[in-house]
Amino acid sequence: MMTTSYISSLSLWNTPRNAAGRLQTEIATATQEITAGRYADIGLALGSQVSRSFSLRQSTAEIAALKDGNGVTALRLGATQNILQQLQKSADTQFAALTGLTSDKRVAAMAASAGDTLASLTSLLNSSASGQTLFSGINTGVSPIKDGAVANAQAAATAAFQTAFGFRPNDPRASTLTAAQVKNFLEGTVAAQFADPNWGNTWSQASSTAVTSRISLSETVTTSVSANGTAFRQLAEAAIVSSLGLTGLSADAQAVVSDRAMGLLSQASAGLVSLQADLGRSQSRITDANTRLDAQASLFQKELSRLEAVDPAEAKTRLDAAQTQLQMSYSLTAQIQQLSLLKYLS
Repeated sequence: MMTTSYISSLSLWNTPRNAAGRLQTEIATATQEITAGRYADIGLALGSQVSRSFSLRQSTAEIAALKDGNGVTALRLGATQNILQQLQKSADTQFAALTGLTSDKRVAAMAASAGDTLASLTSLLNSSASGQTLFSGINTGVSPIKDGAVANAQAAATAAFQTAFGFRPNDPRASTLTAAQVKNFLEGTVAAQFADPNWGNTWSQASSTAVTSRISLSETVTTSVSANGTAFRQLAEAAIVSSLGLTGLSADAQAVVSDRAMGLLSQASAGLVSLQADLGRSQSRITDANTRLDAQASLFQKELSRLEAVDPAEAKTRLDAAQTQLQMSYSLTAQIQQLSLLKYLS
């Protein structure tokens, strides 16, 4: 016996409308996946492997941050190297110029250029890059050389001379000093003014602790030089000795002064070369680290693509199918809208 099933018009009306919402979602999902090249819902697509995807993305982001940091560090190292080269060139030039003079003219030449040398030295040591001072060690927010350091150091050296000999350096009685007296004064009293703690009291507010930077997932390197370094103290001491104006000394005593200044310049130049070599090794390690980071980022990206990438052909097929079904749903809805009892009876 045949039975007749009745389908309400409300059911016919709602069925295509409900399907339209689902199909629109499928179209949006497929379109997003085709555009981005990855699953729209990573958690739904990967299931238990989603944690691996998140870990790879975190590592990729960390590598990008390290490379950005390495760029800033490389800029700071490059600026520091440039300043070290300038200071070394200045020391070598002064040494060569003094070597070319007879001993009786060296002290006068040293005194004439001392002011410019001290101004250049303090200015260069107070340089900064990317908002951070270069020679302050870990105290990157402060200038390494104190305000008024040069004037205070010159005053201290002059006062020490007066204390040692009973008159100022430009006093005519300075000609009576022996070479041994001047040598003891320069290598003892004056040298002590550039040793700790006097260096920190008069000249420097830098930290002796150098900045270290993380340049890869497992490496750190030293990326700064402190103004407390021996080479900088030697440059400052040579300039202060020169600025004392000891032209009134005897020829033998003047020779001691020029020898002391030239010796300090020579030692400072060698020290600056050593500092440049140390920073050069750090620069080389950063370059190598960037190469390794690029390789790691490439591997992580490939693994991410393997996990998250969608097949564009499959996604396009799903998109086309959903669009076709949606058009069919719209067409069916339009046909249902035209149904009426009057049309059925007619």
